[in-house]
Order: sequence, then structure tokens, then C-alpha cells
Amino acid sequence: HVSALTPFVTCALSSHPTTTAMTIAIARGLALGLALMLAVPPSQGFVLKGSSSRSNTRAMARSRGKGNSGVRGLAVMVEGGSLNPSSSWSSSSSSSPSPTPHATVVFLRHGQSVWNEASLFTGWADVELTTLGKNEAAKGATEMWKEGLEFDVAYTSLLTRAQQTLDIALTIMGQEDTPVNKDWRLNERMYGGLTALNKKETAAKYGADQVKEWRRSYDTPPPPVDKTSDYWPGNDDKYAHIPDGQIPLSECLKDTVDRTLPYWDSAIAPALKRGKTVLVAAHGNSIRGMLKVLDDIADDGITDIEIPTAIPLVYQLDKDLKPIQGNPRAVSPLSGYFLTDPEELAKAQAAVAAQSVVSSSSTDGSTDNELDIGKPSTVSPGWEELSPPGDDHIVFTCLGDGCLMLGSNDMREAFDKFDADKDGTITQHEFRTTLLKLAADGDLGPD
Repeated sequence: HVSALTPFVTCALSSHPTTTAMTIAIARGLALGLALMLAVPPSQGFVLKGSSSRSNTRAMARSRGKGNSGVRGLAVMVEGGSLNPSSSWSSSSSSSPSPTPHATVVFLRHGQSVWNEASLFTGWADVELTTLGKNEAAKGATEMWKEGLEFDVAYTSLLTRAQQTLDIALTIMGQEDTPVNKDWRLNERMYGGLTALNKKETAAKYGADQVKEWRRSYDTPPPPVDKTSDYWPGNDDKYAHIPDGQIPLSECLKDTVDRTLPYWDSAIAPALKRGKTVLVAAHGNSIRGMLKVLDDIADDGITDIEIPTAIPLVYQLDKDLKPIQGNPRAVSPLSGYFLTDPEELAKAQAAVAAQSVVSSSSTDGSTDNELDIGKPSTVSPGWEELSPPGDDHIVFTCLGDGCLMLGSNDMREAFDKFDADKDGTITQHEFRTTLLKLAADGDLGPD
């Protein structure tokens, strides 16, 4: 909305005696304000101010156009409730302000790649973003711009999908001049002999339990890749500067953490010690390694952390590079906060988690209980359908307290049970009430 509205607002202001840079800066601020007016339901209400506020539901637009003589656009704060009615962010002005951060680091997982879309194990294979992945990166950039983030330095891997995500983000934010450091130690984990294999076919070959162990255990690597394979990084000139002994044949999450942390200590942490604002555009597992250190997460806990694609994760740090605690937007066990509302975050994390659910087709044409999940598609307002190859599907929705996920066999029965007033929709009240009743009646299974 901001991109679409800015030219019209700029045109309206152009007749005033002001500089072009100032006109564009003000236009961006007003355009964001207009976009917020269109996005906020009338029942929520909004107030535009130019003064400071302790509200946790603020959205700030800052322009960083070149030569703008210090003009940063207009600060737009939304009061009287959050932008999203389902958001759990507090808007109370009585809460104590958080300590001023010494430094800020933002983690950005790359958008969807062409091999993500095809459900292939990717790892160090160098593939590009899909159109959806580019749009995801653009949306993440918009959220960082609204948050008012201005980066001093950025870090990314040697893989194209992460670099594309970073380029899109910095371009949209008007921060293309940000210094960028690229290093192989921020690469995704190396999937070894699984690289380029279809996930469902791999489950059929090795068994779903074995594939799940390779993907989600902390210290069990997949089979190694052959050194004669095109997918061994040692055969790629971009890694010619790395000794053969350091180029992995396969990696578990522990190996990825052990590879990533020395780079964190030697390159990223020193910038943060100097009080810089840092952007790290990388991959799910290399980001997990850095979060493990920041939040001191146990080995068996870090494997359960879901990093959604292209949703910025913000950490504010003190002088000792310890995360500042108490931010109402933080999602336990993380001290950082994602730049999205809780409902959208839950949906994105559910979609990422579903990518780790694999199955193999049996000889009689039936499927195992675990389903191989494909891309999401809307089936009705408030519901999302995850459709794998084949006839099976899972439908889920997130209603504030959690996500309700239904398999194809029990979907209609479960929906009818939760839809107490039979109006064709499930409200949050119906969701909670039915869950409590099922629990009281002992009808909830072990899952």
C-alpha cells in the first residue's frame, strides 16, 4: 500500500515550496499513514501523532533517501488497540519502558527457493528464490522499514537465495549502501547425500522415521555426499579458498552450529560490541546456531525452534550482548521478537514445521499418518490448506491461543464439533470452550 500511495501523495505535495528530498520523505510518511488508515478496522480507531509514545503498537516510517538533509519522514503511531485485532501486543501506556539497547541484531531467513517449492533437500546447493520468495523478502523489508530500522552493516552466506533476500530488503528500505559481508560459515547445513533428493521419495527409500531423525536431531548427520558429486562444495570454485578438511561432506545441526559460531564471535559480535545495528540474512539452521548462543538454548530445545521465512526477528542487546528481557512482543523461549502479528507468526511457523513432516506412499496406495506437506493455499476465510502431492491434505487455523490442525479424514467431524452454533465459522470462544469440554470429558488423545 505504501509503495502504491507514495506517488499520489508526492504529487499532491509537489506544488509546495520545499526540496524534492523533503517532499519524498514526507510523502512516504503520509503514504504509510494512509495505508494504516485503510488497514485498521473502524472499530479499532487510530490517532496520528508526532510526539513520542510508550505504546507497543506503534508503526514508524522513516525514509533514508540519499541527500534528504536529515529529513526522516513522519512518525506514525497507532493507539487505541493494535493494528491486528488478534494481536496480543500490549498498548498500555503504564508499562515500564525497556532499557535503551546498546546494539540491535535482526535475523532474516531467506524467502522460498525453487527447491523449497519442489520439496527437494537443498543445503549448500545454490538455487534462487521463487517469485513468492522474492515477495516474502519484500514484505519482510517493509516490516523493517516500518519499524524504523537503519542498518550499519549486513552479513549473509555465499548462497544466492540468502543474498537475493538481503539485496531485496536493503533496496526496498533505501539502504543499498549498507556494507555487506558474505561468508560460507553462514551457509545452510550441508545435507550430504540427501542433496537434490525429493523428500517424499527419500522417506520411501529410508523410512519416515530415519529421515525425521536426520532432519530434526541435533547430532545425527545424513549420509555423506560423494566427493565426485556436483553437489560436493569442494568442486565449486567459490569455495576454493577453504581447505578441503573444512568443507563438509554432510552436517547435523551441531556441525552447523560449530561452523557458524566462530564467525559470530570473530565478525558479527565485534560490530555489536561497537553498538552497531546489524542485519543477518541467512538460513534456518545457521540462524538457529546464533539464537542458541544468544538465548542459551539447550541442544534438545534448539531443534524445535521454528524460523519462518523472511519474517524479521529482532534482538535488542545490552553492552554484554545479552538480550534485553521483558519485551511484550517476544515469543518464548526467544528473547527477540518477530515483526509480524502473533496469528500470522503462528501460521508461518506451522507451515515451516509442516515441511519437516514426511511420509512415504505404501504399496496399497494408502499413506502413513504423517503427511508430506506442500505449499499453502486459502480454502476459506481464516483457514489454510497445505496440499502435498497426492490426495491427502491438512487444514489448519490459528485462533489466538494456538493452531487447530485437521487431517483429511477427521476434518469435517472436527469442524462440526468446534462449530457450536453451526454458523459455518469457528470463533475463538468456540475454540476454547470446545477444547475445555473435550478435556473435561477425556476425549482428547495424547497428541
